[in-house]
Amino acid sequence: MRVEKPLLLGIGASLRNGRWGIGSQSLITAIENSSSKEKLYQFLAEQSDLHIENFLDAGRQENKSFDEIYRNLKKNKGDKGLSNSEVALAAALWAAYQEGVAIDHLSLAEHFLSTGKIVKADEFKEKLLKADGLIISGPVYFGDRGSLAHSFIDFIRQDKTLQQQLEGKIYGGLAVGAKRNGGQETTLIYQMWDMLQLNFLTVGNDSETTSQYGGTGHAGDVGSMHKDDYGLETSMGTGRRMSELIKRLAIKKELKDKPRILFLILQDQKSEALSKLQKLLSYFEADMEATVLDVASRTVYRCIACDICPTTIDVDSIYRCIIKANDDDMEAMHHTLLHHDAIVPVTLSRKESVDRLSNYQNFLERSRYLRRGDYVFSNQLVTSLTYEELDVHENYAMRIMTSMLRHHTVMFKPLIAYLQGDEWVNQSTIEEGFGLFLQQTKRMATARLSAIEGEGSITRYNPMGYLLSKEKDNEDEKESARDKRIAERHQHQLHEAQERLQ
Repeated sequence: MRVEKPLLLGIGASLRNGRWGIGSQSLITAIENSSSKEKLYQFLAEQSDLHIENFLDAGRQENKSFDEIYRNLKKNKGDKGLSNSEVALAAALWAAYQEGVAIDHLSLAEHFLSTGKIVKADEFKEKLLKADGLIISGPVYFGDRGSLAHSFIDFIRQDKTLQQQLEGKIYGGLAVGAKRNGGQETTLIYQMWDMLQLNFLTVGNDSETTSQYGGTGHAGDVGSMHKDDYGLETSMGTGRRMSELIKRLAIKKELKDKPRILFLILQDQKSEALSKLQKLLSYFEADMEATVLDVASRTVYRCIACDICPTTIDVDSIYRCIIKANDDDMEAMHHTLLHHDAIVPVTLSRKESVDRLSNYQNFLERSRYLRRGDYVFSNQLVTSLTYEELDVHENYAMRIMTSMLRHHTVMFKPLIAYLQGDEWVNQSTIEEGFGLFLQQTKRMATARLSAIEGEGSITRYNPMGYLLSKEKDNEDEKESARDKRIAERHQHQLHEAQERLQ
């Protein structure tokens, strides 16, 4: 009996796409037939040149106005050439295919017309529903996603049934800008925020490309993205990350016990966040094993940004931050931070903040040694629980998303509890959202442990940009210690899988 592979759908969100219709299938065939990275790069270069030819034939060499060029481009069959954002997308899909998932492609411009009309909507929905994960690639417009991606998101927002059917699917993003720092990361962050609100689970790129927000391509002119090695690497990293997760989620096992969730109170005032959290947890105590760590009331020194972090390479149970002051509580909290299925940072923000206790920034900075210790929090589900008085705009939900994603985690939509005086005005919404979070935590925990049991794959931190750290990590003695840590972590996780899965 043939078992279908999980499916990753690549979505082109550029008006300059070279592929649509029959061209989508021929693109997938070409990606699948690229047997090596070198052959993929050759294909991307050839298709980029063809896309330049498309522009020249459409009137660029005759100095026609761009609106006329664009009208002529739309007369093509959609079966040759690749736009810059399609090059990034093809690289991501190739990397995912190499990891053993099925891939498909569609162009948003084929379905969302400039008039606002949506065509072949049923065919479009069918492709979305068949996919286990969606990866969207598009251009940067003023540091944000383009109008096609906007229309796509609005289309799902306006269809409640479709939203329910897409709930829990995995999302990743790629963005291509005209400059190296041309708004690619803000584009990815805003789009990730949108997809979280639609109940997608979101990820960035993988540990080989330092686990940031997705693919970040640089292409200053038509047909130039294939020359951006860094952008292609981050795009491929996103494809690998997506394939890893949808493969894990395809393993059909069940969790025998309750999901283990760590709540980190990072900012509080007169213990209000702690009290409200305890009330919320009381409704769900039969459904989880909760650990509450009141970080706000502890002493946490600032990170001093060591050139080498962690200070030593050792097993996860050993605290390895250079700061070991007697009155600093990170070492005392270290063991509590380990071995959970999900993490929920909790903050409270009031207009009047005289009595505020906050270790938010200090704690996140100090978690650096856990990230650089081969991603201790890898593949744990994360959401934020922010209690926020109306008209207080501290943006903790977004900040938690952008910080915690870099721990190689999977993000769930933020839970933002609005306060008006002493009243919690959207309590029922938070309770409903938290119930969904528990369901997805159990699903992700099962996937994480099933994969460990089957493959034993462990992430490794790649210190890009930290030359001293990289040099130290490359020493044979350090690599041996690192292998020991990875083996110990794998053994712990394997034992956990055997205990907790049925």
